[in-house]
Amino acid sequence: MLNVFGRFARSSAAALLLLAMGPVAVNSQTLDAVLKRGRILVGVNIASPPFGTTDAKMEPDGYDVDIAKMLAKDLGVQLEIVSVTNENRIPTLLTGKADVIAATLQITPERAKSVLFTSPYGMHQSMVIGPPELKVTNLADLAGKRVGVSRGSAYANILAQANIPGMQLVQFADDSANLNALVAGQVDAAGTVSYLAAELKKRYPEKGFEQKVKLTDNVYAMGVRRGDFDFQRWVNTFLFVNILNGKIGQTYEKWMGDAWKTLPPF
Repeated sequence: MLNVFGRFARSSAAALLLLAMGPVAVNSQTLDAVLKRGRILVGVNIASPPFGTTDAKMEPDGYDVDIAKMLAKDLGVQLEIVSVTNENRIPTLLTGKADVIAATLQITPERAKSVLFTSPYGMHQSMVIGPPELKVTNLADLAGKRVGVSRGSAYANILAQANIPGMQLVQFADDSANLNALVAGQVDAAGTVSYLAAELKKRYPEKGFEQKVKLTDNVYAMGVRRGDFDFQRWVNTFLFVNILNGKIGQTYEKWMGDAWKTLPPF
């Protein structure tokens, strides 16, 4: 049975303070705790389709939700989806509000300081997109431009670290707000990822949005708390078996409308 938190896990000043101080005193033996509880708390961004969204009955749906359902079934426990955002997904894990996060969490050295990554379960590209009249072919061409990003995203960090003179990085709460701003002309360009760019082109073909600059290939994984090696190994086993038997690939193709890609080893 699927149970959903009705409220988003807060990214308040208190939560950020806890993050700065390090993980709270949560039982490091998450696997045992989940089995005893009979329920697993999985953090998913349900405002990031096709990874997380809601169906006609307002129930969580999407790629990450389907993966979470598979995980709970293989573990033999009930599933509880914890709604997270790009900004608060790691604090939600570290403060014990989720046992694991499955929210397009790109594997990066910086994030590995805070979380223990599992094996990857998908890959996409991050990029900068804009209208045809925008003359941009490289990052330097973004000088003097307003570029929208989703706060806390990997591509936002890449653009921030590029230190482009005169570029105004406009941060939005989520991907939807970011791309809506691009459609409305509130920004000149937007950082995004390949699957959202494809959806935007389908929805607004008259705008002619196109890729201007490729930023990076994003390989994403689930995240568990540092030191939680038993749970990490179980999740890795789950991913290995379900990638091998084709179930994760079928789920990927169902939601992405694209062929499953062989993932690099991790």
